[in-house]
Amino acid sequence: MANKEHIAVLELGNSAWHKWRKNNPDVIPQLGGAELDKMGLSGVDLHDADLCGASLKLTDLRKANLRNADLTGADLREADVRGADLTDAVLLKADLRSTDFRKSVLETAKLAGADLDGAYLDQVDLSDADLTRTRLVEAGLKGADLCGAHLVKANLHKADLRNATLRKANLAGSDLRKANLQGADLRKVNLSGANLSGADLRKSRLTKAKLTKADMHGTDLRKANVSGTDLKAAKGTKNQ
Repeated sequence: MANKEHIAVLELGNSAWHKWRKNNPDVIPQLGGAELDKMGLSGVDLHDADLCGASLKLTDLRKANLRNADLTGADLREADVRGADLTDAVLLKADLRSTDFRKSVLETAKLAGADLDGAYLDQVDLSDADLTRTRLVEAGLKGADLCGAHLVKANLHKADLRNATLRKANLAGSDLRKANLQGADLRKVNLSGANLSGADLRKSRLTKAKLTKADMHGTDLRKANVSGTDLKAAKGTKNQ
């Protein structure tokens, strides 16, 4: 539950909030369940804050410090989080539909079960992040760093992953139907049981990838580098 004093200080603006945090370095901001919709929180320091279940719809969080913040179940629909630092943040089952994360850092963040449909994640650092069972339908991930990310059973239907780095990522059982993976780095990626039907993998680097029982019916592999990858282990690759 949110602490009314903490909310009151936050509503005074960034200057008052930063002063309060400086004077109370050991106090964890208690903002769980708070209604913070449409607030201007650009550059705010919310590291380690408890924001579980908080409502942050359409909130300006550009360049905010959200390192290690707990946003479990929070609602950030259409929030502007560009350039923010969410390293180690917890966003389990958060509603992140159409949220703008461009150029933010989500390294090792926990996003399992979150809804990121239509989210803007171009050039975002998601390396080693936990995206297990997340929804990323039609999400923009162009040039994103997903190296070592966990995307087991994630829904990436029609996602834009052009030139994204997915080296050593785990996408076992994921839904990549009609996803755009042109030029993506898929070296040593695990795509076992993934659905890649109709996906565009032109000019991608698919070397030493694991494709056991992956569905590749209608997958476009023109000019893709598949050296060291057993395409026969996948379904629908007879004519590839």
